[in-house]
Amino acid sequence: MEHSKESKAEQDRESKRFKIDWRRMTSTMGGLVILAMIIVCINIISSRVFYRLDVTQDRVFSLSNGSKKILEKIDDPVNITFFFSRSQKDLPVVFKTYATRVEEVLQEYARYGRGKVEITVVDPKPDTDDEEWARKYGIDAIPLPNGESLYFGVVLLKGTKEIAIPYFDPRREEFLEYDLSESIVRIMNKEKPRIGIISSLPIMGKNLPPQMMQEEQGGEAWAFVSELKKSFDVEEVRAEAEEISKNLKLLMVIHPKNLSQQTLYAIDQYVLGGGRLIVAVDPFCREDMAGQQQMMMSGQMPQVSSDLSPLFNAWGVEFHPDKIVGDLSHMTRIGAGGVAVEYPLFISLQKGSFSEKSIITGQLNFVLLAEPGELIKKEGSTFSFEPLLQTSADSGTVAAGTAALMQPQDIVRDLKPDQKVRTLAAHLTGKFKTAFPGGKPPKTSGDGADKNQTESASLANHLTESKEDTSVIIIADVDFIADNNAVDKFRFGRNVLTKLRNDNLPLLSNAADLLSGSQDLISIRSRGKIARPFTKVADIQKSAQLRWQKEEESLSGRLSELEKRLTEMQSQRTDGSRYALSSEQQREISKFRDEASQLRKRRREVRKNLREDIESLGYKLMAANMLVMPVIIGVFGFGVFYRRNHRSREK
Repeated sequence: MEHSKESKAEQDRESKRFKIDWRRMTSTMGGLVILAMIIVCINIISSRVFYRLDVTQDRVFSLSNGSKKILEKIDDPVNITFFFSRSQKDLPVVFKTYATRVEEVLQEYARYGRGKVEITVVDPKPDTDDEEWARKYGIDAIPLPNGESLYFGVVLLKGTKEIAIPYFDPRREEFLEYDLSESIVRIMNKEKPRIGIISSLPIMGKNLPPQMMQEEQGGEAWAFVSELKKSFDVEEVRAEAEEISKNLKLLMVIHPKNLSQQTLYAIDQYVLGGGRLIVAVDPFCREDMAGQQQMMMSGQMPQVSSDLSPLFNAWGVEFHPDKIVGDLSHMTRIGAGGVAVEYPLFISLQKGSFSEKSIITGQLNFVLLAEPGELIKKEGSTFSFEPLLQTSADSGTVAAGTAALMQPQDIVRDLKPDQKVRTLAAHLTGKFKTAFPGGKPPKTSGDGADKNQTESASLANHLTESKEDTSVIIIADVDFIADNNAVDKFRFGRNVLTKLRNDNLPLLSNAADLLSGSQDLISIRSRGKIARPFTKVADIQKSAQLRWQKEEESLSGRLSELEKRLTEMQSQRTDGSRYALSSEQQREISKFRDEASQLRKRRREVRKNLREDIESLGYKLMAANMLVMPVIIGVFGFGVFYRRNHRSREK
């Protein structure tokens, strides 16, 4: 009986072992269905909700706040058509990569445009309507090595207005956002921005009939004025002006010499009211001196320096109008008395002397400054002072009077570098305070003005501090924008063609473009590049290069010494066989060959170690890319599994 009970119990256990647990299976199936539904819902939500996390150092995949504010102000829809020859065969990788970058940025503009920015991507294939439209809009056709053409630009359309960026240069990658935002600002403006110019020089030209232009010197406007008129409405402001129009987007003060207190006050109030300003001062303006030849012929030295010291002091800037900056590392070759000499007061600046982060100077290649001055940020100044142009450490200063009296050869000898890097142009930003705390300066008694009435009126609308941050750009040179330093002119009948000699005029144009735009546009800085160099690899290569280079120099030095010794030994021989090597000379040559062989062997070892270091670094990076993320996910998954298992055990 007991045996039958035991066998029955064993059969029950066997049946339970193979019996399907429908409750657990139903629960598992239900969980899988719910999981599948969750995945589908996540896909649907993620397709409608866009979220990105930009963790790059310079946030190169995100729009700056300035661009976002510009997009918020769009009233009418803007269509941006991106022309890119994507189907072109043998397209260089650099263009493919950069095109992807451009398209991603354009999508960001569409995202923050709140439906007011529409992006269209067009592949203008040869002999199609798309190609004709690209040409019509002014998109440049870039020739490729295979003989085909590449279209790589955008056109912005708003109503009947169109603005094109003819070509996206990969070398301007860090300025991509600025170029697009600046184009949006321009297409939103209903008219050209107005620029006013105050100058003691005849830069605006003289109002002469066309037939007298060739005969009368100075009849034409300077080339930089003609260039500005292509994008701006340029007007002249009298040097005696007592008020600056608030309708001016930008004011340029070129060579301010002997300005009245009323004019200085007008400039001060214009800046405090939110106006943007470009100032060019000079310790020794040769263009000014050329216009005062009669005074020089009479034996008098004219005043050819300019300054804006009352305003500079209020802005925390120090400028010495009696000192000229020279740079022995950036001298310019000039003709002096029929002889070509290197002149340190004519400073030829190239890459490394420009602020690479500034939109104004980031893409400049060569700027020539003629006897410039120095700008110094005063101690305790709370305003932002960004150097745009700087000298090398081999710079110094000379008295302004020596430039007219001394020969260039003598100036080279007298210039004493002091290992100081000097600022020649700077960008100031901040909430400036007035240079006239007592209000508008009263006119002199000879003007017949009532003094009490003037004092009461001077404080009526007086500004003591700007409400928002404003911008001022100061350049310590005026001659750099003179035609003879910036352009070559060619006359064809009544037409005058100009060719740029350098980046002098682009420097001023970039500054005008930046400051004449909105405050949001000014806040946009240059962004970092997507393609970043492997700095660690570069450091390894540089270190190894220096190591074997030193040994190479050592080998060359010992070779020179050996040749010198062999020559001396040969000249001292008197046995009549100077053309045959002595046993001592043969030993010296054999010794040198052994040393050279050892050195070449060491150099091979250095290069081998170099390759091994780079390969080792590559393996580490590859291992990190392949293992780090899987390990993190595995640890996370194990944690989730352990937690769930622990909970189930507790239940």
